[in-house]
Amino acid sequence: MIVTSTVGRIDAVIGRFEGPIMAYMEKEEGDFAANSLKAKLYNVKSSKHYSESVAGMLGVGDMVATDGAVPYDDLQEGYTKTFIHQVFKKGIEIKRETIDDALIIDMENQSSTLMDAANRTNEKFVHAPFNNASSTTFALAGKTFTAVGFDGLALGSTAHTSKSGKAANQSNYQSGYALTPANLKLVEEAMKAFLTDINERANIIPDTLFVPFELREEAWELTQSVGKVGTANNNKNPYEMKYNVIVSPWLTSATRWFVMDSKYMKRCLYWVNRKPLEINSQKDFNTQNWQIQAYERYSLGFTDWKWVHVCNT
Repeated sequence: MIVTSTVGRIDAVIGRFEGPIMAYMEKEEGDFAANSLKAKLYNVKSSKHYSESVAGMLGVGDMVATDGAVPYDDLQEGYTKTFIHQVFKKGIEIKRETIDDALIIDMENQSSTLMDAANRTNEKFVHAPFNNASSTTFALAGKTFTAVGFDGLALGSTAHTSKSGKAANQSNYQSGYALTPANLKLVEEAMKAFLTDINERANIIPDTLFVPFELREEAWELTQSVGKVGTANNNKNPYEMKYNVIVSPWLTSATRWFVMDSKYMKRCLYWVNRKPLEINSQKDFNTQNWQIQAYERYSLGFTDWKWVHVCNT
């Protein structure tokens, strides 16, 4: 967060409060960021350009057993994904009367609403690929955004394509699956069978359960129980301590859950910061009110889909 404090240099009345209010806003932003799932889910990058493009490669074949010359494969470019950074803006006005009467608590409360707006918008976008996992577009912050990967399909699809044509269409979406040991086993087996674009094993290792708040008990019971879940016998629970569980109240579907390969996720799910959150302020000449504005610019999205399996109950 970048704070530009300028009003206090030309207005002594506002200047008395500008420093403390800006410091309060910085703390509010920092407290929210500490609990955000952005860094846990995304590969967060910075950019100095209008957009950033990520190209996938079709991959190479197996090693060759030979004492002769090194056999070289011709690397071919696969699908390409472009991230175009979006500008986000918002502002508030603190009335001159509030400043004159030194109502510091009111000023803090009003400024915190601006930070709430910025933080809330961020977290909605953090969860947008998941909340819209079966859609190719989503509407947020007054605009419609695309929600597709390399192949132009939604994150969760029953017909993900191969650019090379060497691999058949694949599915990472399943409806009618409640969060149970039996269904988790089926999802694991499906993810283990994911193939690369050149029809080789993708080596996906599911290790994370991402669930809404409403499924927290099922997820914790499934991954923390010593004995086999839902039975009266003394069998060992094969999922005990195997999965990292992430619970989020920002997931809007109470019945959708995700199984993820956290390492491969970081190679596919990107958040690209073009301009970090900036806070600027000015005094309005006509109203004498103190105007505070927030500005930031970023993009996000996913490239490949094989890091996740999307399940609906």
